Amino acid sequence: MSVLPRPAASGRGLVLRTWPTGETSVVASVLTAEHGLVRLMAKGARQTRSRLRSLVQPGRLADLEYSLDPDRELQYLRGGSLALDPLATATTLERTAYLLAALEIVDRCRPGHGHETGLFTLCQEYVQVLSCADAGIEAALYYAFEVALLDLQGVRPLLEDCTQCGRDRGDLSEGALWLSPAAGGMVCAACAEGGAAAGARPLTADALARWNDLAAAPQHWPATILSRASARDWGVMLHRFLEYHLPGYRLPTALDLLRAGRGNSSAARIAGESHPEEDGS
Repeated sequence: MSVLPRPAASGRGLVLRTWPTGETSVVASVLTAEHGLVRLMAKGARQTRSRLRSLVQPGRLADLEYSLDPDRELQYLRGGSLALDPLATATTLERTAYLLAALEIVDRCRPGHGHETGLFTLCQEYVQVLSCADAGIEAALYYAFEVALLDLQGVRPLLEDCTQCGRDRGDLSEGALWLSPAAGGMVCAACAEGGAAAGARPLTADALARWNDLAAAPQHWPATILSRASARDWGVMLHRFLEYHLPGYRLPTALDLLRAGRGNSSAARIAGESHPEEDGS
């Protein structure tokens, strides 16, 4: 009697989320380049000496070997090797919060269809950049990731000219510009008076000045610290844009770590000010 080999797959994956199952096992939600989102059962991974334990921690990149049975929703992790732990060099509050927040968005929304190679590439690059980022630029990297995620879905905010009348940004007053999720981008004062800016937020000169840095990812990631004002403005504006355009999106609970953990720090003040609940939305 012949024995057919069990279907299997191997490749790099990013662990988005895990939850315990049984007495010692873990189920991991993993984003892969070739097979999109897969859910893996890691038998015994909660045991201290398990060879799978290091492979199923959120945020880690690993080269994995797992079953790939199309008739099963849950596959089995067989082994692999760790490629990157983004928190290995510095487990700071900011790095942890912005890492988990990005993972939460991707796991919840699962943007894209079919083989999500572009989504995996974006997430992998974000994790790699965040893992070696200088202290203070984590917020800029996170907002750049959100913009790139919107771009991947074809709904990047349009900020070169008014989305309603087409007038170039350079011909408009900087103090009279708005970012409207419903309009898909910038709206001038004249169009805003006509109702085109419902639910929009004013675009300040400071926020506009940082747009090119945020919009260049993943080709070029931001390398400078956002001011408190810019972090506040982009935090709220991108939240509203994602909420409007990305089904299933909601503000990542991981960002609450910044508010609760370091209430007296500048990072926590920025997070609190950019939190939509603090901003009256």
